[in-house]
Amino acid sequence: MSYVDNQLNAGERVVFRTTLHPIIFAGAGILAFLSLLLLFVAKSAAEAGPAAGLLLALAALVAGYAAVRYKTSEFAVTTSRVIIKVGLLSRRTIELQLSKVEGILVEQDILGRIFDFGTLVVGGTGGTKEPFQYIRAPIEFRKQVQQQLDTPSVRPSRTESLSNAGVVAEPRQERDCPYCAERILGKATRCRFCGQTVEPAR
Repeated sequence: MSYVDNQLNAGERVVFRTTLHPIIFAGAGILAFLSLLLLFVAKSAAEAGPAAGLLLALAALVAGYAAVRYKTSEFAVTTSRVIIKVGLLSRRTIELQLSKVEGILVEQDILGRIFDFGTLVVGGTGGTKEPFQYIRAPIEFRKQVQQQLDTPSVRPSRTESLSNAGVVAEPRQERDCPYCAERILGKATRCRFCGQTVEPAR
């Protein structure tokens, strides 16, 4: 059973799960290709054999390391938490309550947009920011977090919280971020999703 499944509380369920992108195997593939190319262009196998063998052995080591990373990394959104675990011997884990998530920043270059991978930066209360690279489907991960945050049972509205305390609150004003189109507070000066600075609504 996976780490995420072992950590689920009673009544909690996984709504989205992703992994590292297979792009992490690209380095091993390039090394293997270079070893074969060296054998192909060399005048004799004896001349290129040692160098090609060294490249092939290095490719195997890089592929093995990438395989361990791929198998031991888990990224999940549940009905109440964001759960992330990476590493085998040196393990790094995050189990963040959705109510403590301030934003999920996604960073993608051109290759990331083409092949659907990128860096996730998980922002929690207290200013903590945790980056994770080469994540498959990072935009969908962020979308699933937002959908769970919009669930009333996950985060009660400010109006409900204040009314329980006997205080009459103003309605929550929201608007679309002009950069990523996610919903943000009208008075926000920085988008919690894309990290861009925005003008507060008047």
